[in-house]
Amino acid sequence: MRLIYDLFFIIFSIFYIPYLLVKRKAHRDFFQKLGFLPREVTILSNPVWIHAVSVGEAALAAKLAADIKCKFKDTPVIVSTTTQTGNNMIRKLANGNVDAVFYYPIDMRMVTARVVRLLKPRLYVMVETELWPNLLEELYSKDVPVVIANGRISDGSFENYKKIRFVTRRILKGISCFCMQSDRDAERIQELGASSEKVFVTGNMKFDEKDPVPFDAVPGRERWGFNANDEIVVAGSTHCPEENEIIDIYKDLKADRKNLKLVLAPRHIERAEAIKIHVEKEGLKCRCLSGSAEDTGYDVLLVDTIGHLKDIYGIATVVFIGGSLVKKGGQNPIEAARWGKAVVFGPHMFNFREVSDIFLEHNAAFRVKDKRHLKDLTEELLNDPEKRDRAAEGARKVIEENTGAVSVTIEKVEEYL
Repeated sequence: MRLIYDLFFIIFSIFYIPYLLVKRKAHRDFFQKLGFLPREVTILSNPVWIHAVSVGEAALAAKLAADIKCKFKDTPVIVSTTTQTGNNMIRKLANGNVDAVFYYPIDMRMVTARVVRLLKPRLYVMVETELWPNLLEELYSKDVPVVIANGRISDGSFENYKKIRFVTRRILKGISCFCMQSDRDAERIQELGASSEKVFVTGNMKFDEKDPVPFDAVPGRERWGFNANDEIVVAGSTHCPEENEIIDIYKDLKADRKNLKLVLAPRHIERAEAIKIHVEKEGLKCRCLSGSAEDTGYDVLLVDTIGHLKDIYGIATVVFIGGSLVKKGGQNPIEAARWGKAVVFGPHMFNFREVSDIFLEHNAAFRVKDKRHLKDLTEELLNDPEKRDRAAEGARKVIEENTGAVSVTIEKVEEYL
């Protein structure tokens, strides 16, 4: 089975690497994925290795690294990421708590064996759930404890893993501790083969983010080029064709609200130029966040940079969570709710089902069925500040009641340190 798996990766690489070169996506650190690690990583002695796929997981990895360093000052902590944006984010958030950052190795036996031999980790922590068979089996063979932190199994992943349960059961045998977000996630990982005595429900670590530093509404809005009396709809982490639908809604609402502004933050910023062209074709003035801050008087602010959406939520009147009108599974609503905003999402929140259900149960967010419903609800929320305030109060209560996952997870990690 492992031979077939390796053969698949070899064939995949034969086509994938030339594709990266042609598309100019093969960055200078790409060969780290093949096991050629930088010296700053390999000189560290028996580090704790934390893996974070991309931006969202990188923030959690930084929290774990900080707590580990606080209690085990002499223990090196290294973080791997899969994406370049995640790599950049963890470097930004490291604050001296991460000793080295590198790219996750491709899951081929000869590569994973080399990486584990070079690193000699004392503990491997994966943020959320990425089951790479060769790496996990290599760690297991070297008696390296493995902890899943903030583990979750989405609907899609669960269905796929069930088809290869005979493989997942073998993989999960080598994991020492499963810190899962919810009862449902815990049940699913056990159904896939995890031993029940290794599975714990520790909550969602994303609720444990510190409250953003509040800033006065007027200077905050001026920071992004808005006026104090502007009403602002922020559509965060959107996918195609959601932007087109949101622009249609915005144009309809703006006909009666001259001070209404729209912020569009696509999930994949490489689509920003195409979105800008569409916005301007619709007769709207558009400014990219990366452009001049002196450019004012626009209708749409297009977020084409990484790391700013979290703060921009703070100036919103209404927030729409992208990836939920289309079948992408939605995005995490916590960042927006933490600011005390009226949060709206569509029917497709299956990647964040537990989180979205918690908000809905506390009347702390709103779910719409389709584009028309989104327009009607947005208009209602713009007209009803008391309804927005009630949702904001519910959001604060949800966050307060669900904090503490990081400390519980760290307690489990400490058992292996």
